[in-house]
Amino acid sequence: MSKKFRYVDLFCGGGGASEGYHRAGFESIYAIDREKYCVKTYNKNFEKVARIGNVSTIHGLEILNEIREEPFLVHASPPCEPYTAANSKRIKNPYFRMFDDPVGRLMIDSIRIISDLRPKYYVIENVLGILDGANKELLKDEFRRYNLPEPVFNIINAVEWGVPSKRTRVFISNLKLRNPRMKSISVGKVLRNIVDPRYPNEFDDHFYVPIPEKHLTKSFRMNRGQALVYFQGAKAQQGNFKLLDYRKVADVVMGKSKFIHPEGMRLLSPRENAKLMSFGDTHKFLGNVEQIYDMVGEAVPPNITYQIGRQLIEDFEKNF
Repeated sequence: MSKKFRYVDLFCGGGGASEGYHRAGFESIYAIDREKYCVKTYNKNFEKVARIGNVSTIHGLEILNEIREEPFLVHASPPCEPYTAANSKRIKNPYFRMFDDPVGRLMIDSIRIISDLRPKYYVIENVLGILDGANKELLKDEFRRYNLPEPVFNIINAVEWGVPSKRTRVFISNLKLRNPRMKSISVGKVLRNIVDPRYPNEFDDHFYVPIPEKHLTKSFRMNRGQALVYFQGAKAQQGNFKLLDYRKVADVVMGKSKFIHPEGMRLLSPRENAKLMSFGDTHKFLGNVEQIYDMVGEAVPPNITYQIGRQLIEDFEKNF
């Protein structure tokens, strides 16, 4: 594998972003996450380069001393909780979200480490809420302060990038990304080809998950697209336990989200959630059932980073 496509993965999670980059021909040389089960999952699927750690306390020179090269790419997916509209407790002032909230400041730590590592390309993924108010200009100021290339705020609709579930995110990069405008993939196309989890199957994470008994009666009266439970987010109501429709793409897969199978009577298994996020069938998840649901819902869909990786390589071969 050529060294020019080697990369660092900050907040690596269970390896969603890395699966896509690997498909595109990249090699991970360093990854970090604070959760033990994420690190174990990452190392199960890729080069055993992930370690448990806190991005806020690590210095880029520590990473450079370990990898002994300037990487081709640094990818970062700092936590979105301080910025997402689904969080009813998010801080109202956008400035304080980014600079006073210790979790929100992880975005700034990502920029700091990118500056230390000096990659040819950087990609930082987060929710659109990170651009609320004055934050877009504040982010530009941080990139200038660290003497980094001007950021491009690429808004990506996952459905147009080959993901069978809705998800709109900003991918901040020093490259303007092209929208491939792929044909949408329906829930039916993804789920009809996997055996009912009550039958023997090849997956450790494809097992029967019942609808909670307290909601069972109500679930019989649901229409497709409806949810059993609604809760108030920062800007709008959010739903959980939604009944999927084979003909449509799925709603946003989140860490705590559960879906009712289109044929009813059960929830999607963790493996089925992973398929809605475009994970490949060979990706293994380690942890308990809730940890796996979280890893899947918090991941960057691999089909997106596969497309990004190909565009980075194409740009590099054209301009360097």
